[in-house]
Amino acid sequence: MFLRPSHARTNDRAARVLAALLIPVLLGTPGCATKRMVERADREVYGIIREKTGEVPGMDPEFTIDQTLDESVLETLPKVEENDSGLGEGMRDERGWPVVSLEQALHLAVSRNRTYQGRKESLYLQALRLTLARHEFDPIFSGRGSASYNRTTRDVVTDSDFAAALKAYRQSVPELEALTNTPGALLRSYADLVEASGNLAGLNDPETHIVDERSVDGQTSVGINLLAAGGARIAVGLTSSFLRYLTGLPREQASSSLTAEITQPLLRGAGSAVTLEELTQAERDVLYALRDFTQYRKDFTVDVCSDYYNILQRREIIRNTWSGLQGFRQSVERQKAFVEEGLSRPADLGRLRQAQLENENGYTNAVRQYYQDLDRFKITLGLSTDTNLRLDDAELTALREGGLLHPKITSEDAVRVALEARLDLQNARDAAEDAERRLRVAENSLLPRLDLVGGASVKSVGNKDWDDLDFRRMVWNAGIDVDPVFDRKAIRNAYRSSVIGRESALRERSLAEDNVKLGVQASWRNLEQARQSHEIALESVHLSERRVEEQDLLAELGMATAQDQVDARNDLIKSQNSLTAAVIGHTVARLQFWKDMGILYIKKDGRWEEVTDHAAPTTE
Repeated sequence: MFLRPSHARTNDRAARVLAALLIPVLLGTPGCATKRMVERADREVYGIIREKTGEVPGMDPEFTIDQTLDESVLETLPKVEENDSGLGEGMRDERGWPVVSLEQALHLAVSRNRTYQGRKESLYLQALRLTLARHEFDPIFSGRGSASYNRTTRDVVTDSDFAAALKAYRQSVPELEALTNTPGALLRSYADLVEASGNLAGLNDPETHIVDERSVDGQTSVGINLLAAGGARIAVGLTSSFLRYLTGLPREQASSSLTAEITQPLLRGAGSAVTLEELTQAERDVLYALRDFTQYRKDFTVDVCSDYYNILQRREIIRNTWSGLQGFRQSVERQKAFVEEGLSRPADLGRLRQAQLENENGYTNAVRQYYQDLDRFKITLGLSTDTNLRLDDAELTALREGGLLHPKITSEDAVRVALEARLDLQNARDAAEDAERRLRVAENSLLPRLDLVGGASVKSVGNKDWDDLDFRRMVWNAGIDVDPVFDRKAIRNAYRSSVIGRESALRERSLAEDNVKLGVQASWRNLEQARQSHEIALESVHLSERRVEEQDLLAELGMATAQDQVDARNDLIKSQNSLTAAVIGHTVARLQFWKDMGILYIKKDGRWEEVTDHAAPTTE
């Protein structure tokens, strides 16, 4: 099938029109834009977070939700070379296990913990919502295009061949009359007779033909919409349409229209305070989310440290219990020899034997609890419970040898610092301001709607010059749009809710301040109690050690009683465990105290910045 040159040019032009409309659509497919969209979102969100980081002390400016899980991280850590014989025979063979320090545990936790990652993603999503709220006040472009290839049919009625021949005969009557000298009336009478015969035979009926038409059409529209801070909304749009017939008589139609509209509220919805309310709240919500995440990082670090030290404490309980059990075993053997020699009563041997069995059960329970807590801690670190690891005993040794770092600050000064530094309290205060602002916006909604509206439109000249807009024939209008809002129940309810919301926010602010005071004072008392508990536990260990030495000496002389030996050794085990608990308890209480004051700052890797006495904030 060959096309005539005119039809070929027409189809080529139609193809170009279709290509111009379809290529932008094809280039914008999700498969091509996914990576670019993610990069753009990250760039905008991280920019917002860096922008607001300066308003939140302790927030990491290099925040990112990217999570790199290096499965070989434990391979680089030092390994256990020998099992600790002081832990007894109930422990597993730990040789070759990686040893995780507190610093490394914190780094693992902030890198791999699932809940921590979820909190980071929540912050990201809050900032992502802000990008959309900001976008509402950017020039928003829109565009749309459509194209189609059409086939249509229409009926064309034409004369029959008989009628066409008869018509041609009638038109040639004057020439026949002159040529044959036959009267024209006779010739016309003959034509009438033939026509009547044809009508009787049905030869004069018109014929209907189906005509097949092909065409291509397209439409494009582009526009821009802008919301101004004062409430005005401006919209400009350009629409163009095209139609080309490819068969029959080639013809085409094209037209364009340029329109512009503006709406400016004068009462309800007027003013930047009302128009920018959603954006203002979105901006503040990101700030609140930053504070919440920063506070969560503090809580998370304290929790990880507490769990880490508690596991070391469990390990120390195993050590103390095993040491006491060994002492009981020696006492039983010694007492058994005295009974055999008749120097002691069997009842005393039974008492010691019963204490030995109780301590063996206590040792078994201590080992079980240790491994259970260790498996739970592995989940905190984002590791599988099948992972073999051991926490570093040197961390507990460092706590003991370093002594207590007890802050020198009064509870009153601590409360004053907390009232200024606590991030959650700042959120509660700002929430009260938000409620007050929303009430003012609700008051504006009580006004009737009165808008100043205007518009203008320009169309193209003729039906082919789509790119020639005739501004001399521009049409414009201006007026007002009034809505008295007779149905005001929803508005009334919203306003009343805003009033209640403000009162509730004020109460929440007051309650938050009281809870901060209560929490700081409780933390200060807990820290003081932890210091006293450490002093008591230290003295108790010294006394218990001397009692055990005394009872061992008396036992060798055959002068000790079973009850005194049991009590002395049990008291030593308890006092040793109490001392370990006191050292750890004071460390955790100190971190909790700084956190409750709002001055515990966390580094990127999860470690905290130690607050020294000279660095502790005061109100002097």
